[in-house]
Amino acid sequence: MKEQWFPSCIILALLVKGFFSASQGTLFDESDKVIVYNEKTYKEGLYNGETAHIFLLYSSWCGHCQRFAPLYKELAKDIENWSDLVLVTGVDCVRDTSTCQKYKVRGYPTIRFIGPTTNASAEGVTYEGSRTVDKMKAWILESLSAVHNPPASWPNLKPLSEEEVEGFLSGDSSEKHIIALVADELLGREVVIELHPLLSVRYALTTSSMAQTLKAESPSIVLVTGGSISIAKEIPFDWTGRVIAEFLKRRFGYDNNEEGRVDQDNHEGDEDFRTVNTALQYKLYEVDMQSAINNALYTEIGLKANFTAHELSDLKSFLLVALRCGSWELDYKKQLSQIESEVSNLTALNTESWQDILARASDTGFPRNSTFIGCKGSRATTRGYSCSLWVLFHSMLSSCYSPSISPSPSSVDVLRAIHGYVASFFTCTHCRAHFLAMSERMGLLSISDNKAAVLALWQAHNQVNARLSKERHDPYFPKLQFPPASECRECAAEGGGVFDTDEVFSFLLRHYRRVLTPYGKIRYVRGEEGVARQREEVARRASAINTEQLQEQTRDIFEGDLTNFYFFSVFLCLTISLVLLLLFLSKRKLRLCNGTLRAIFNV
Repeated sequence: MKEQWFPSCIILALLVKGFFSASQGTLFDESDKVIVYNEKTYKEGLYNGETAHIFLLYSSWCGHCQRFAPLYKELAKDIENWSDLVLVTGVDCVRDTSTCQKYKVRGYPTIRFIGPTTNASAEGVTYEGSRTVDKMKAWILESLSAVHNPPASWPNLKPLSEEEVEGFLSGDSSEKHIIALVADELLGREVVIELHPLLSVRYALTTSSMAQTLKAESPSIVLVTGGSISIAKEIPFDWTGRVIAEFLKRRFGYDNNEEGRVDQDNHEGDEDFRTVNTALQYKLYEVDMQSAINNALYTEIGLKANFTAHELSDLKSFLLVALRCGSWELDYKKQLSQIESEVSNLTALNTESWQDILARASDTGFPRNSTFIGCKGSRATTRGYSCSLWVLFHSMLSSCYSPSISPSPSSVDVLRAIHGYVASFFTCTHCRAHFLAMSERMGLLSISDNKAAVLALWQAHNQVNARLSKERHDPYFPKLQFPPASECRECAAEGGGVFDTDEVFSFLLRHYRRVLTPYGKIRYVRGEEGVARQREEVARRASAINTEQLQEQTRDIFEGDLTNFYFFSVFLCLTISLVLLLLFLSKRKLRLCNGTLRAIFNV
């Protein structure tokens, strides 16, 4: 028996350890050149200093943010030498929702430029361009040069004027001025920033009249010393700002001793995790779906500054189906019901009112933190919220399914509520755009049949998995078509490749109605049908007991009876022995008494 339950105990222990130690991850760590602020540090870091900030507002669960993070790290590494002027920073909106609310974020990821000496009320300038390192560097250079009244410690990022050149030519003969004559302003600004604060360099454009004054017809490094102009180096047209800066450092005796850096991937090598969690990925845990609700209410919906009438309607619909079609323990359902009840009576809503509603729910025990079991990824930034949201959507669709359209909310109502939630509140901009475009192609909003609604989201999810399978994701959990043969052998038609939709539909109803507590207890959903499913499961388990199991149970009972008989026999023997001992002692005392009386009377 020990051999059978001991490995299971190990797996359960690892699972419970992961359950209680799970924590939200972030996309950046100490090895990156990205400074991650939180709600306590961002004001001190961003404002009233002499440094500008590139400020990324992101969500660690957002797939688009995860794909963008390596590019942002590359940008931070690329402009590390610019740190006297600009820092690359960010904040995780999953952890610090209130910070992102202040910036009125409408989607992730959002990039802002916040200039130096800015007060805390400024929201910064949003980057709208292509997300490549070169394009973002160009935007940063433009933004830095556009700063009004830059700090005195900053270099001059404006091109030279004729008056300044005349001043150089007529100035102190011992003073040396370095001028980069370049083809465009961006290149000139990059040279100036790359050399700051080692060398004071100015730039001029080859297209300006300055070129004639400086006696240069092509991009060059020009030295001006008290009326004397000399060409130190003609600049090849393919030289970047950094290459020009490196040349000038060597030319004027500044060596570049910068050590190379290697980006490190945060791969998990935990084989215990692989063994346990890959076995759990197709199981439904209530805690995963609670985490989806918590993230949605606090992190995504919580970012809204003011709700339009349409957004308020979408919120009411989402809360209604979450309450009635979700599988929740009683306390959680009561707390969720309180939120839904308050919102259902509103005609207008803003962020302050919404936060008050959540605060009142929190006072009654409504959780805010997120913990994942079936949706736990091998890294803190994989799976998690996005996985749990899909699980929640499928579970609500299946649990509210009925052959007739009459019950409310129905699967059709759930599908429309899901669409409304994604359109109004889902903050991963890239993901939202893909979902809405797919919804338009599939005609999700025109579906009027409950079965079709259940199958439509399944088909949409598989389309998303097919698209994402070509990108890099969690190595332990590849994006596959669902359900795999290991979960539903009957779902795939003979020959493979094509699903049997009738079998899939039956599987989806079975699968997404079997919701587990953290310790594996099954909770079925949806009223009378849930009760019927429980009865079926009890009957199934009873019929599954084979002869060997019956023999083992009989043996256990028999062994138990023998044990009881043994203890009873010992107890009876001890009792009889005690009674006999008492009788013996009593008889002896009586003899002694008789002997004493005879002695007295004889005397």
